[in-house]
Amino acid sequence: MMKDRHKWSAELSDIEFTFMDRESFGKVVWQRRKELLLKSGAKLTPDPQLNKDGSLNFSAKFAKTLRADHAEKIVDGTTTEDIIFPSPNELGIFLRFGGDNTWLSLKDENGKTLHEWSVY
Repeated sequence: MMKDRHKWSAELSDIEFTFMDRESFGKVVWQRRKELLLKSGAKLTPDPQLNKDGSLNFSAKFAKTLRADHAEKIVDGTTTEDIIFPSPNELGIFLRFGGDNTWLSLKDENGKTLHEWSVY
């Protein structure tokens, strides 16, 4: 079985997707192939995802780095400016403080996922 492949298309840039997962929420537009715009006012999950032993998992460590990189745009767990991300998964890791597969967490107003819009 082949792994799904995703592709950006110009029609995606006209769709506003909503991200909701693990206490996080955001409005997202996939503007260009490597440019996803997270609109200001996004709510970040406050607590990182942990391993069974209580340590930070790999994606939570990456999320800490992403949040530090954009710290000037975050106040009380909410973004105050638009932020650009190069991939859906990086955006999701930032919002939910770890995790993966943002392709299924981004949905249009009709509930169609980004995965459904972009798989080929």
